[in-house]
Amino acid sequence: MVELAGVAMAGTMRGAPRLAGMTAARTSAYVDCFDTHFSRLAGYCATMTGDRHVGAEIAQEAFARLFAKWVGVRDPKAYVYLVATNLARERWRRTAKERTAYADVARVDRAQTVSPPDVDLRDLVERLPSRQRDAVLLRYYADLPVLDVAALMSLPEGTVKRLLHEARHALGLALGDDR
Repeated sequence: MVELAGVAMAGTMRGAPRLAGMTAARTSAYVDCFDTHFSRLAGYCATMTGDRHVGAEIAQEAFARLFAKWVGVRDPKAYVYLVATNLARERWRRTAKERTAYADVARVDRAQTVSPPDVDLRDLVERLPSRQRDAVLLRYYADLPVLDVAALMSLPEGTVKRLLHEARHALGLALGDDR
């Protein structure tokens, strides 16, 4: 069973109404092309993807794109095979990226479940004195350079560096780093 434009068909377009915007001859030529090549293209795509349903979807998409450019395509068979091959390659890349992303998420989830943080860093930063807290938030959370932090806080650059040093030391002590 093949679905084209929302209509279930048994791999043929015979008896289809004339396609919008096309003459009877062009419609007939498109239908003949579909009838001749669809099943083999779907099989080709199924072989490339390893899934016959995905193969049929790719073949349908290739024929839909052929239909959109029907007037300007010189060799419809070559066009649908090229489009189908490119769609299958795109699917390979997408699924490879998805597998990598899922593996990364699983790895991060395992790492977080093995050793959950004992202390909430945000809470520790909020407990810092206001000038240290402001310097830390501007420097590390807003990712501003020390010069910009100094300008925003109306302080000399050296003072901002000292505040950041003191804040890092206080956070390190709170987190158990005795350096």
